[in-house]
Amino acid sequence: MGARQHFAMWLAAAMAAGLLASPAWAKDTVEAKRDAILHYLQQLPGQKKTLTGVQVNEYEVYIDCTSADRLFAQTGKRTALIGLELMNAIAYPPYPSYLVDRAVTQTMKGGLVTMSWHERNPVEVCQRGEYYECTKKAMSAATLHAVLTNGTPEHKLWLKDVDAMARTLRELRDRGVVVLFRPYHEMNGGWFWWGKQAEFPQLWDALYDELAVRQKLDNLIWVWSPDREAPDAKNFFPIRHKPDIVGTDMYENDPNTPKYALAHANLTAAGGTAPFAITETGLAPGAQVLDQTNPAWVLLWGDMINVNWTWNGDCPMCNKPEQIDTFFKIDRLVNLDGIAPALRQTISAGVTNPHPLHKPNPTCPAKLR
Repeated sequence: MGARQHFAMWLAAAMAAGLLASPAWAKDTVEAKRDAILHYLQQLPGQKKTLTGVQVNEYEVYIDCTSADRLFAQTGKRTALIGLELMNAIAYPPYPSYLVDRAVTQTMKGGLVTMSWHERNPVEVCQRGEYYECTKKAMSAATLHAVLTNGTPEHKLWLKDVDAMARTLRELRDRGVVVLFRPYHEMNGGWFWWGKQAEFPQLWDALYDELAVRQKLDNLIWVWSPDREAPDAKNFFPIRHKPDIVGTDMYENDPNTPKYALAHANLTAAGGTAPFAITETGLAPGAQVLDQTNPAWVLLWGDMINVNWTWNGDCPMCNKPEQIDTFFKIDRLVNLDGIAPALRQTISAGVTNPHPLHKPNPTCPAKLR
């Protein structure tokens, strides 16, 4: 029996038992999970609650002890959300299998999954096939316009990469996994090929058309996240397909920087009623920041959760252990075990992983003292 059949059976039983608050969720597709998760995220600001999250980067998916595991070893907390990266899913088999494995494992626990996509510049040669540096190959405005023009060689190259990446999203959909999908982030900065482009809104809309409309990937919750306070956020806001969530990527030396409040104001002005999230951050924000900005979640960047784990300890935007301990004691934070049982059942319904590729709950090595 497939994931959809399992989910349909669970939904029928859950409805009969009164576990679900809305009959609109009783659909025989993963779209029902998507609706339930989005509804939950929309309710969090009113409840003054914020989900915890941590990024597990592309080089970590193969190893037993990820940033999420090391964070658990330090705090005893499993985050409600883990972040993953779709870069490498095209050119580096068996990366997609390990990526899916991580996402499925988190979903089976009733947790949430967010994924960014550092897409390589599709019209340039990437010597490594697909790599972070390939996202930094600049693209002219004229070339982006060609990418967005049906039938051009540039458009065909872009579409080839979109289709190749979408195979992973489709597998996740077929296995019952909902993805908080965060493509083309930090678009107001100039370091990625899609950055500071006047036609960025059209690029976002084109990707949405390909994935959500043409390929009918109904397991995606769309997340739009500029860099820092983004005073020019409205210039890059999608035109036809509005994001479900807006968020900021914040890397500053001050965990209580006023840029959080500015980001919340600017992104809320652009995104209207869409929930606000802290979609990436180095230093864990303080309680005052969370109360000011009321984010649906905070995603700590895995490389930066403990300055003592960096190669030389010189990382102003990395956390000291006591900072992480203080962060996880903030009352409003919701970890994995704090998500409502009924929602966790909804998220995990029909999701199985009979042949996991990594060890569950590995013992992470400790630094000798």
